Amino acid sequence: MRDDTQRKVTLDLLSVPPLVFRMVRRRVVSTTLAETNLDIKLLHFEIMRVLKDEGTLHPAKIGEKLFVAKAQMTHLIDKLVELDFVKREMCPDDRRTINITLTAKGRKVLEEQDNLVINAMQENMSSLTNAELEDLSDSLYKLRDILIKLEQ
Repeated sequence: MRDDTQRKVTLDLLSVPPLVFRMVRRRVVSTTLAETNLDIKLLHFEIMRVLKDEGTLHPAKIGEKLFVAKAQMTHLIDKLVELDFVKREMCPDDRRTINITLTAKGRKVLEEQDNLVINAMQENMSSLTNAELEDLSDSLYKLRDILIKLEQ
């Protein structure tokens, strides 16, 4: 019985990320990205979000977190540096190592994008009833707690 339940939960868990990705990232974020008039892609914002959450990081670490190849990371970071959204800094412990840091301009652009996404998501959820919103909120809270336990 437990094995059947674990299998069902595993399959359900694997089905959730693509649904969330399609709804939030592709539909909402892409729409709001068009409103920013910036010549950057969704992945650029993901890099900036990682830097906002984690602080200064080596490009390889950012790539690991986002599942992006090293060669692609270089190109993506070059664009962000060109726009002054991030900067490269020499590591104080090892001058051969370069780390990436979010700039004040990058923080501001990220905050503006996040506000657009939040507003778009709220608009997207406006068709849900109060009960459905409460259920969704409770479910997401529980899912987040369980995923944190599974990470440990």
